[in-house]
Amino acid sequence: MRPFAADDLPCALVELDDEGRIRDANAVFVSWTGLSMEELAGRAFTSLRNRISALVGTSDGLVRLANVDGTSRAVVVGRRRIDGGEVLALVDATERADREEALVRSQTLQQRTRNRLELIIDSSIAFSAATDEQALVDILATTVAKAYQAEQSAVYLIDETGGFRQASGSNPLRSTEQTDSLLTQAAAPRRVVTISGVAAADAIARVLGQAMRDAGVDAVLVSPIQHDDLLFGVFVAFFLHPRQFDSEAAPLADALAGQAAQAITTLRLQRQLEHAAMHDETTGLPNRRRLETELLEYQSSASALVATLFIDLDGFKRVNDHLGHHMGDLLLREVGLRLQAAVRQDDLVARYGGDEFVVVCEVPDAVSAEEVADRIRRSIEQPFSDLPQDFPISASVGMSVARTADPDWNPDRLIREADHAMYSAKNAGGNRVVGAPLV
Repeated sequence: MRPFAADDLPCALVELDDEGRIRDANAVFVSWTGLSMEELAGRAFTSLRNRISALVGTSDGLVRLANVDGTSRAVVVGRRRIDGGEVLALVDATERADREEALVRSQTLQQRTRNRLELIIDSSIAFSAATDEQALVDILATTVAKAYQAEQSAVYLIDETGGFRQASGSNPLRSTEQTDSLLTQAAAPRRVVTISGVAAADAIARVLGQAMRDAGVDAVLVSPIQHDDLLFGVFVAFFLHPRQFDSEAAPLADALAGQAAQAITTLRLQRQLEHAAMHDETTGLPNRRRLETELLEYQSSASALVATLFIDLDGFKRVNDHLGHHMGDLLLREVGLRLQAAVRQDDLVARYGGDEFVVVCEVPDAVSAEEVADRIRRSIEQPFSDLPQDFPISASVGMSVARTADPDWNPDRLIREADHAMYSAKNAGGNRVVGAPLV
């Protein structure tokens, strides 16, 4: 190699024997490896590539040549056979390798972005198709685990007390205190929090670091679920392997959480509208529409005996006229509570309109229906604490009893007969029960 002035060439040359061992090398190759010629001689060239990995996406000999100082150099390797071995020419390809690595990173990022966009679109469709809140949070928990390739994920919603309840998914942490500490990390600042490693968790809160150690969790991602500054809950991704988070981790969590929060908002609004359509605004009881629907459902109870009690308040108009509608509304709400307390939990108590209420219940016989009606009457005639003593309230109760097996079963007929019986009670002086003939 020396007769050819190999040391003057700008590339590295290395001569190998038939077994791939170095016989000679020029000064450039020696400097690139950081070894002396004496150290290189007889050494297998492949040993210098033990720490070399081909760049992703290349197939034309672009590799990295290792230096003893731990660095490496990208080179293109050309080969030519000679008697008793081969000569390798290594050309510096640092600039090319940087461009190719940047291209690979860009392509990887583009593919990851496409995958995440597809995931967001798919999740949006799935969220919008969810018919109830439980189905929605189940979809969210599954989507989070898939999006981040997490071993476990969980969704927590804020309950009536203002605390968190686990609504879906699984949680490897061992105690409520540990879980609450984790959820607070996202709920308090209202932003996505990523924690990589227990040391990072220790720096946030000792209890959090201990929680991750106890559960074998190496990393977590926590995101608030919120819409228009209204916090619905938090979702968590748990990683049982070391995990670093890129710059897209938080935006993806924000997107998923935002979609879920918007879907929850829609579902809850629908539920409120459905409730409002079927319930009385003043008392919160089922309204006339719900009453008629529920009466039809009683037909599914074969041969059941159903009592329909129509209740009209005696003295209510005087309260409204002299004490005002606000006092009248308070009275109606209290009457609703007394009616519910006087019957079983499964019995239906509805506000029919004005100061009229209807109670529907299954009974074993007509005598039992009369007992329920009289219990209601006696409950209503008790003094109301918010009313002056000279404003007594009582109830006129009309009662109809019919069997669901009757081919003429009809909600309108039952209510009409109970209504007529109620007017008979009222015309007789009020504060009494009058029953229609058994159908």
